[in-house]
Amino acid sequence: MSSDRRKPLAPEAIIERALQQIALINRWTTGLDVEEYVADELRRYAVERAFIALGEAVKDLSRVIDLQTLDPEGPWKEPARFRDFLAHDYDDQVIPDIVWATISDGLPDLEQALTRVDGVLGRPCG
Repeated sequence: MSSDRRKPLAPEAIIERALQQIALINRWTTGLDVEEYVADELRRYAVERAFIALGEAVKDLSRVIDLQTLDPEGPWKEPARFRDFLAHDYDDQVIPDIVWATISDGLPDLEQALTRVDGVLGRPCG
């Protein structure tokens, strides 16, 4: 592993990366109910990994643009907090129901907010 820091990306590239993670999570969970999701350990771990990458992308984005100013309604702190919760090995605390609720309730709001910011930056998505 390299000790070099990642090269900073343009905001549009970070948004695209975040939207890709959202698309993966949606693809991996569409058509499932919470019981099916909970029963599929491999899928749960894949979804959690995608949430970690998504939270990191939102953190990266907040370092290069002022998200709160561009879109005060966006859920900008939650993805980073959720990322930290998942990434710091709280396996005994990560309850699949919490992840499922985030998929159902939080993900659509974040996707809409990212799309709004992308539009403000001049590249409409969706």
